Order: sequence, then C-alpha cells, then structure tokens
Amino acid sequence: MSDQETTPAEAPASMVPPFPAADEARKWQEIDPGHLAWRRDLVERQLRLERLDQWAGYGFRLLEHAIVVGFGVAFVWLGFYAVDHKASMQVVPMIGGGIAALAGAVLAVRNRKA
Repeated sequence: MSDQETTPAEAPASMVPPFPAADEARKWQEIDPGHLAWRRDLVERQLRLERLDQWAGYGFRLLEHAIVVGFGVAFVWLGFYAVDHKASMQVVPMIGGGIAALAGAVLAVRNRKA
C-alpha cells in the first residue's frame, strides 16, 4: 500500500478540516474564488449530520426507556395476575428471571464502550 491510500491514524475519515486562517483564506480566494463558500458548505453539512446523529441517539435512548418501562409494567401485571389466581409460586422464577435479564440488558447497554 502506498502512502496515498492510507489515512492518518489521528484523523478520522469524516473529520472536516479546520477553516483556514485569514492569510491562507486570502490565498485560497485568489486561487479559487468559490473555495471558501465550498468549504463553508462542507462544514455546515457536517454540523447538520452531527445534529441528526444526536437526535437519533436521543430517540434510541427514549426507545430504550420506553421498553424498560413497558417490561416493568408487564412484570407487575403478571405478578398481580398470578396472586389473583393463586399461582404466585409458579410465576416467581419467571418474574425473577425476567427482571434479572432486564437489569442485565440495561446495565450492558449503559456500560458498553462507545
């Protein structure tokens, strides 16, 4: 592999280069009059994508909370149903296992490396 095919390890592929300083911007303006507008559009597009990623993250976190609350309500309902029908001892392993699995899933999601 040549040096041109590899990307530097310290800079991710989606990283937008910083906006040039005033002297460099003046040089670019002389060489290519539309370059600074192109670079500004590139930065704005990157910022829009980052905001979209943040909103998607918020949506998935909200979905995670809704699922956890839904399962919690289902376990409480199952417990009340079992007590009403005098079958609480048969349902204890199911509720205990379900709550343990739910807690394990929540902890695994919260403690994963990003």
